[in-house]
Amino acid sequence: MGNNGAVAELRILRSELLEAHRELSRLRIQNEQLMSSNRDLSTLLVTTERRSGELVKIIVAFRRLLESGDSAAALRSIEEILINVIGTEDFVVLLITEADALRVVAGMGPAVENAAELPSTFDGLLAVDARIVPLHIAEHVVGAIVIDQLLPHRDPLNANDDQVLSLLSRFAASAVMAADQKHEWKRIEVQEVA
Repeated sequence: MGNNGAVAELRILRSELLEAHRELSRLRIQNEQLMSSNRDLSTLLVTTERRSGELVKIIVAFRRLLESGDSAAALRSIEEILINVIGTEDFVVLLITEADALRVVAGMGPAVENAAELPSTFDGLLAVDARIVPLHIAEHVVGAIVIDQLLPHRDPLNANDDQVLSLLSRFAASAVMAADQKHEWKRIEVQEVA
């Protein structure tokens, strides 16, 4: 009976050992799944933090634009958005004059030098091989931003960039004009006081 007892005990131990190996395999698989999930969450966190930083940068830049004290400050804010948010150093900002011609009011890079080659009207501008962002005041187009090229390390424009450009389209010209009016009002107030 001693041998039979030892054999039975050995079977029990073998069964427990097999069960422990199955449990270990299950735990290893579960651990890999948790590690993979942790990597995914870490990647999502980094992406979310980066996007949050970009949104803060956009908010600050647009706040500066909307609070500009004069047209030069408003144009610097537009340039800042184009450089730091959109990722271009090759652009030109144009306003339509009273004679319906396009006038360069800001820009950077070869686009400024090549501005003389641009069509003289907004309708002609739409045929140019570049990203054109019309500038609106209410329903009227009063100018445009022409983006010739993005920075070399910059990915192509995406939906987020389109949203920023849409905001520029709606608010940039208004901010420049409002800043000019504020500046003019201050000048008139100073003249009246003197």
